Amino acid sequence: MIRLFKAIPDYEMPAYQGELYQLEVPESAVGFLIADHVPGEQVEETLLVASAEIKTGQTGRQWLQFTFNSPSGTCKGKQWLNQGTAEEAMRPYLETGIVHVKAKVEEYPVDSGNKSLTVQRVQAVHDVSGAMLLPQMPASESPSLYRDQLIGLIDQMEEPLRQIAHRVLETYWFDFSTRPAALYHHHAYIGGLLKHTACMMTIGYGICQSERSNLTLLQCIQEAEADHKNDLFQANDREMRQFAWDDSFDALYQAARSIALLNEAPRQDELLLGILLHDIGKIFEYTHLGASSDRFARLLQIETEEDQASGIALDPNGVLVGHMPYGCFVLEQALQQLAIRLPVPQYHRLMHMILSHHGKKEWGSSVTPQTTDAWYLHAIDLLDARKEKWRQTQQS
Repeated sequence: MIRLFKAIPDYEMPAYQGELYQLEVPESAVGFLIADHVPGEQVEETLLVASAEIKTGQTGRQWLQFTFNSPSGTCKGKQWLNQGTAEEAMRPYLETGIVHVKAKVEEYPVDSGNKSLTVQRVQAVHDVSGAMLLPQMPASESPSLYRDQLIGLIDQMEEPLRQIAHRVLETYWFDFSTRPAALYHHHAYIGGLLKHTACMMTIGYGICQSERSNLTLLQCIQEAEADHKNDLFQANDREMRQFAWDDSFDALYQAARSIALLNEAPRQDELLLGILLHDIGKIFEYTHLGASSDRFARLLQIETEEDQASGIALDPNGVLVGHMPYGCFVLEQALQQLAIRLPVPQYHRLMHMILSHHGKKEWGSSVTPQTTDAWYLHAIDLLDARKEKWRQTQQS
């Protein structure tokens, strides 16, 4: 059962019995989690190289910068160049994409919690499966639970929106069920997008089912604020406290105010479909080892191209468009495949939710929210991201 906020009842959906939405879940594995280590500590670990770059400082000095993956999470790393060229130093990282490193845990700024690895020795590894080193969902959680919740809530929708939702999932299920929802901050693991979407749909359904939807949202915001009181009031300095407020709760209360001013009930099925589609474009914006190589060709009039990803990373082509426009493309594709023509206002409300869900243009939104459902989606997205971050903090 998914338990999120006290104001949202526990909606337990029946187990999925069909064959379309199967899950490919790798065996559980324990990996390196940098949060478990203290600055100055020496570690030796086998890691997947998600990204590797040669960086040049203002003085002309070069160093190597990495993103490493392990089943327990993602961390940053670097290697200073003391001899030889940057290209020579990079070779072990590129040989197989899997390395055994001896490194020192660093933290900058001091007491910020922003930890990384400074690599001192590295060796390419040839006898380990890279797929087993991708960040995985916490062992205490079940991907099938989130799958059952997602499908159960979609089946509550009326036609034609239910048909549209199922067509989208049928077309992109493998990618959707394996992709992370982010690179670092929340749900940054295989299956993270599935979990994030299922939890958001649960919150949205609970809000729509309540007698006073705007009050239910406000109760969730207040509970999230209480969860994050350490972020807000126990940060090391005023600047960090202000950032925590501006980055989440100020935006959440702005959404609640906007909803109150619009004074309209949410459209339940449109909100649920908007939630399903809001991050669906991340199957194109992100990639990882084992991602399907034909996902772009299934959506766009382009050739299939082999994916060269190792760990979880941004797709170099997908980032040129971004996940919001891709979400609109996916919706339009489903409508064309099903030969469904929506009323003009409904079509634009759905597109608007996808394009505005980050809330502010400076946060990446194509437009700012202007409808009740768009404000609800933006708030629910923030709420679930903060809830996940708080859960990770409690477990670390």
